[in-house]
Amino acid sequence: MLNLKKKCKTMTSANKYISSILNKYNEDVNIINEYIFEIIKYHPTKKLDRSNIEWLQMKKRPPYNNLALCYKDKYTSKIDDISWKLCIRNLYDKYDNSKEKINNIKSAFRNESHFGSKKIYYIEHTKNKDNKFLGVCENCNVETTNITIDHYPVPYKKIFENFISNNEILLNIINVIENNNNELRLKDRDLALIWLQYHDSNSKYRLLCKSCNSRFGSYNY
Repeated sequence: MLNLKKKCKTMTSANKYISSILNKYNEDVNIINEYIFEIIKYHPTKKLDRSNIEWLQMKKRPPYNNLALCYKDKYTSKIDDISWKLCIRNLYDKYDNSKEKINNIKSAFRNESHFGSKKIYYIEHTKNKDNKFLGVCENCNVETTNITIDHYPVPYKKIFENFISNNEILLNIINVIENNNNELRLKDRDLALIWLQYHDSNSKYRLLCKSCNSRFGSYNY
């Protein structure tokens, strides 16, 4: 029997190895690889039995349409994605359910923030060319489709933490849902609206390419 932990001593090397396997498969092609079948057994929230899986394939996953590992249930019409990185994290005893929950809640808050002034700013400051949105980085002046919206001068992290503190919100009791577009959103829509209004009233933006955006991060906040 194969054992990924024996082959790859660290989680980082395991991620690179599994990624190299999956990158060889085109979209909608059945994946036949024993290491892939081994790791999916370690998914922390989905009970995946190889005998109940009709196929494994790489398929485009909304909202960004990146290729993701997916499976088809043999006995139903269900097709679902599998986070293979979560599987590896669990295999290497690095998965923390409570920490994962907080990360999902923070992702839901960030996703909610995309639907107000941030979206308007993006539309107004980029141009559509051949169905690709071009923007000019305000730091390096490069025009690119690899453009992001940066919260500046007040970083997003500070805006978010101020909102949580001012409203005395306990993150671990917040409920999130995953919509049909595979986005995590806040289940409490009143809270979502209050957060969006707070976010928009405290946010100013600029365009940065992904390289500059990664370099600045949260400005040491």
